[in-house]
Amino acid sequence: MTRERWIIGALIGILVAAGTVLALSGDDGGSDVAIDPANTTSTSVTTTTLATTTTVGGSPPVTVGIICTTPEEAAMTFVDAWIDGDQAAAARCATEAAVTTMFQTTGAGAQYTWQGCHGDPGMPTCSYTYEGGAVNLALGGTEAAGWKVQSVSYIAD
Repeated sequence: MTRERWIIGALIGILVAAGTVLALSGDDGGSDVAIDPANTTSTSVTTTTLATTTTVGGSPPVTVGIICTTPEEAAMTFVDAWIDGDQAAAARCATEAAVTTMFQTTGAGAQYTWQGCHGDPGMPTCSYTYEGGAVNLALGGTEAAGWKVQSVSYIAD
């Protein structure tokens, strides 16, 4: 199972659990659901394009979106999506320009070998090799805002 499918499955599980809590509480679908009234703990779940906002026990809301939190995750998710032929999944962790470049060819059956990320930690390059060359993925971002593949370049042997 690819990382993308695992993440989507986990989010669906969270959404199903939130729906179960709503159903069991008899709530009409409002955004606040009391979990433990004795401890004044509450949970608020709002979904928008597979992102959730959660408030627990009066804490500020935290938005959990589907972002790639490391350069490695962004590069691997991007390449896995290309191999699967899934442009939407690739766009989660890459710019439109990077997706357009990568999807000019099919990834079906590609035999890429992960070489890791290197260079400036604020603007790393992650690389894969394959028989006859390599592909370098230039990344930009932060852990908080997410990382995205900015550009794709190929090197032939």
